[in-house]
Amino acid sequence: MRLQSLAPIVLVVAAAGCASIQPNAALEKARADVNAASADPDVVARAPMELRDAQDALDSANALWRKKKSPVEVDHQAYLAQARAASAIDLARARRANDELQRAQVDSDRVRLAARTREAEAARAQADAARAQALAQSRAAGEARMQAEAASRDAALAAEQAALERQRASQAQAEATDAKQRLAAMETRIVEIEGKHTERGILVTLGDVLFEFNKAELLPVAQPRLDRLAQFLRQFPEKKLLIEGYTDSVGGDAYNFELSARRAAAVRAALAKRGVDPGRMIAEGYGKQFPIASNATDTGRSMNRRVEVVVSDENGNLRPRA
Repeated sequence: MRLQSLAPIVLVVAAAGCASIQPNAALEKARADVNAASADPDVVARAPMELRDAQDALDSANALWRKKKSPVEVDHQAYLAQARAASAIDLARARRANDELQRAQVDSDRVRLAARTREAEAARAQADAARAQALAQSRAAGEARMQAEAASRDAALAAEQAALERQRASQAQAEATDAKQRLAAMETRIVEIEGKHTERGILVTLGDVLFEFNKAELLPVAQPRLDRLAQFLRQFPEKKLLIEGYTDSVGGDAYNFELSARRAAAVRAALAKRGVDPGRMIAEGYGKQFPIASNATDTGRSMNRRVEVVVSDENGNLRPRA
């Protein structure tokens, strides 16, 4: 509730303080995304820290915008706010789905265990009745004994089955707890590497500001992000990844293709240097193809100059570009 109450105040202050500054499309989009996340009860309840990170990134973008800093700096902070808002929404959905799955599993185990317990109790009652009948009917003592023994065997079998069901329920609960812990660890790592869930897998975007201008050499500012990404990949060795380089539309096709390929290769080499098996990574360059923003503006071109790292799903599957 606290985060929801902060969202209108942030908008009012931002609007009042920046009335004389030209609007910034990326910043407006970031504000909308963060406000949408703040208005989602699931996000507020299940991903408060991630939502706070998105708010902090938006505050930084607003501050840079008010100070008339470089559009690239503003766009970078705005992009971080968008990515963190999307990550908060994805994490909230994943945690809600996991909670619902856990409740359904526990309910199902409880029903099965109750059914087995009732069967065992019914079998024991039947055995008791058979033994009483054997005592009362001396002329049919032999037959009664056999019936009682058979009923006792059934009771023992039912009890054994009930015990087995309890063991299976306990094992299922332990497996569910382990899966939940692993999911929580992966969700934490996704936030740390500034990634988000997409239909292609986990997507981590490295912007143009991490490279020398018109070159493929990584700047020192790129090192912390690469360190976090490499740590994530070492923790989940089954994950594979596509490293895809892109440029804006300025320049010839051959030059842009070659630059994007070299940038993708530079990221692959940097991750390999940090202990990630090169056999898990494929680097490709796409040049000016697949823009994510308009090339008609400096801001759009800056967003298009990027390297995207696509991490495989839980089954190790990757979906390359068509």
